[in-house]
Amino acid sequence: MTKANLNWVILGPGAIGGLIGGALLEHGQSVSVLPRKSGPREINWQVTHKQFKADCSAPVIAQPLPVNAVFVVAVKAFDVVQALRRITTLHGFNKTMPIIISHNGMVKLPEPVKELNLHPLVTTHGAVISRNENGKLCIEHRGAGRSWLEVGPAVRNQPTDFDPGLVLQQAFPPLTLEQGLSQRRWLKFIINCVINPLTAVHQCANGELLKENWQTQVYSLVAEAVAVAKSQNVSLTTEECYKEVLFVAKETALNHSSMLQDIQQQRRTEIQQLTGYLINAGKTAGFATPTHQQLLDEFQRSYGG
Repeated sequence: MTKANLNWVILGPGAIGGLIGGALLEHGQSVSVLPRKSGPREINWQVTHKQFKADCSAPVIAQPLPVNAVFVVAVKAFDVVQALRRITTLHGFNKTMPIIISHNGMVKLPEPVKELNLHPLVTTHGAVISRNENGKLCIEHRGAGRSWLEVGPAVRNQPTDFDPGLVLQQAFPPLTLEQGLSQRRWLKFIINCVINPLTAVHQCANGELLKENWQTQVYSLVAEAVAVAKSQNVSLTTEECYKEVLFVAKETALNHSSMLQDIQQQRRTEIQQLTGYLINAGKTAGFATPTHQQLLDEFQRSYGG
């Protein structure tokens, strides 16, 4: 097993960040937490898998940062830019520090943020975060999925022993390392643009979308999104994306999508970073997206936003 000398810094932790942080701790890695707000010097959380529970504990990150820091930023799309800017203000930060970033939706990054050593992570794992009766942070791993991590030249030119991708590949399987994730990110984006708003509007579990009466709308949503993706030089087909939407709906059949969870918890949703982004990208490229527009209208009638 690779034992790279890395200091992992988990932002939050949220559901996916806590899941990854727990996996890294289990594999003997050095993990600290950059909390969303000031508080105790140690962060404790529990990860629940199907067969067992794991208690996790990590100190709050000390400053100045260690030179071998690797950040894991798994946040809502609308928090991405603020989270990255916050990291750059930490004492000891430098632009060569790898930042593994995972989020739903699409985000337009400001130029200074684009210059950071960003490594997108796409994952289909399903996790829910809550607090138990004692106030302890609890992360329930509801759906075992797959992950892909973009490893560009900045990682390949480093010694293998210091490659965070190889460590994460062992700690958080199954994970595939790829040089470019544009196609993979668009595929995940399209899946989210179908499953998230549909399940939120209709207050249903993901598996409901497998029923025959949904298929005309699901297929239309996919076809419109694929046309927009092609305008962004992303080569996807309607058939492969449609099959993947159904596969993910089946893989996470009993789960509530993250957007439905946000609605249920009265939290801000990512509707504008998903459906809103797709509609605007379609307008810019000259592609109509009437099925997505209808779904957005339904969402806004129900929930605003």
